[in-house]
Amino acid sequence: MSEQTVIHKGITIKGEITGTSPIEVYGVIEGTAGTEGLLHVKAGGRITGAVAGRNVVVEGDVEAQIHGEQKVELRASSKVRGDISTKALVIHEGATFDGNVKMTGK
Repeated sequence: MSEQTVIHKGITIKGEITGTSPIEVYGVIEGTAGTEGLLHVKAGGRITGAVAGRNVVVEGDVEAQIHGEQKVELRASSKVRGDISTKALVIHEGATFDGNVKMTGK
């Protein structure tokens, strides 16, 4: 079982956060965030910098480029302003997205 990193509500990180385990963001990251696993921006969470993960799920706010190696999912409460590159994209009804999408190969 892999450990996960949790950025709690009320926490702001300025700079870069990277790793191999899943990252859950309830707080704010002003900078880049990347992981080899799942990067999940929870409702109320916010990232203003580049985002990368094997899979990226957004329920909060992202003002950045998003790269999901396998899949990016924008859930109903998400607000995304930035370009997305991924193999698979899911946009739920109610999600807000302002940017371009580049679908990468298999």
